Amino acid sequence: MAKRGRACDAGGHWSLTPLARLRTGALCLSTLALGACGGDDSGREGRPIEGCEQFSYSACDIRDAKCQNDLFQLVGCLRGEDLASAGPPPVSLLSEAEATAMVLQDSDPPAATAEADFSAQVRGLELLGLVDPGLIASQSDVIDVTIEAVAAFYQPSTRSVVIIDRGDPLDDSDADAVLAHEFVHAWQDRRHDLNSFGDEPDLDSDRSLALTSVVEGEAMVYQLLLMLAYRGVNLKQANYTGMWQSLVIQGEQLASAEGSPMVTAPGIFPYTYGTRYMGEHWLDGSHEELDAIFERPPASSLEVMLDSSGASLPEIETFDVMPAPLDGYRYVVDDVAGAWVVLSRMLDLMGSLYADSLRELATHWRGDRFWVYQTEDDQRDTAVVWWMDWSDPISAVRAAEMIASAARPAAAQVEVQGSRLRVVVSERGPDLLRWVQRAADGAR
Repeated sequence: MAKRGRACDAGGHWSLTPLARLRTGALCLSTLALGACGGDDSGREGRPIEGCEQFSYSACDIRDAKCQNDLFQLVGCLRGEDLASAGPPPVSLLSEAEATAMVLQDSDPPAATAEADFSAQVRGLELLGLVDPGLIASQSDVIDVTIEAVAAFYQPSTRSVVIIDRGDPLDDSDADAVLAHEFVHAWQDRRHDLNSFGDEPDLDSDRSLALTSVVEGEAMVYQLLLMLAYRGVNLKQANYTGMWQSLVIQGEQLASAEGSPMVTAPGIFPYTYGTRYMGEHWLDGSHEELDAIFERPPASSLEVMLDSSGASLPEIETFDVMPAPLDGYRYVVDDVAGAWVVLSRMLDLMGSLYADSLRELATHWRGDRFWVYQTEDDQRDTAVVWWMDWSDPISAVRAAEMIASAARPAAAQVEVQGSRLRVVVSERGPDLLRWVQRAADGAR
């Protein structure tokens, strides 16, 4: 999905949203990486990309069938595809309301029990500071927040592209970049089947974020290459490392400004850190290297974050023993926040001025898991247990100090045990100490 100037995509494991299968792109992030956001390149002839010189590098109107076909073929050429194999996918121009209605129609209506579980999930994330209070009241809010923030998306279920029509020009280089990004997803789908990519049992949010970084990171790489070519840049002389790092910095600034890291993560991390991850692999081996990553994708956001540093990947703690519910409570859901969401939460608390030190701290994350519970009475109070593992006790204490500084609308305890950090929050205050005692099960 191409963004409208801020990254706010909803998706991933926790949300239970049908938008988990929408593949997205970030136009404004990409133009920021190039040092400009906006601009009319219509009529300007860019610099042809080596190996794909037969295509035009001037902007065209993406509502035109020939423009769509030319862009699809150009993207296929950049990815080393067989250009005679197929034409472009269908492209629709829809209003926000029409796009929302289409997504809702394509998803199954949630059952009452699913809605109750969803509300408990959201409340648990609010108690941990991972979602801003009141942002999400129902699953339909996730769709509304997403559609409002995007310019286009690819939908694997129908193998089609939807462009949101808000009256903006569709005949400049930015519009071409939007469609090119979505056409990368179309080519990915034909080669790797996006409906099955990441379709695995017990997929948690952090693993889902890492997989999305592969899909969106590659699309961003080719989107940026096209935008550079449109601007007449010699790709052999482009400062790719600076461009990737510019996106990383923008992502951290957005994370600090937007908050709600479990909601904003899929709309920020894949397009920033994910672009750097896939971009550096593209520099190592072009499109063949990127195709290989689909066969061996990263397992966590930490792996995506560490890849550029050359550091060996540490062992990750899974915390696979669930603390049993207290009497009168039921288990609702468990999930993994991951290194990026933890970093985003710290950026939310401390601000992007501390990004360098917080980024370094986040690389010491070694696993986490949280469990959400709800009382079985009509009051439906929520409790959450969150365990995190760090590489060393000092890192655990640093993280605990920041997390403990956050105000919460419920009784809470934050405690460090060696290199492990435990957060327990209970809306039913008298139950907090019992939850603290029960939480020990999760560290086994």
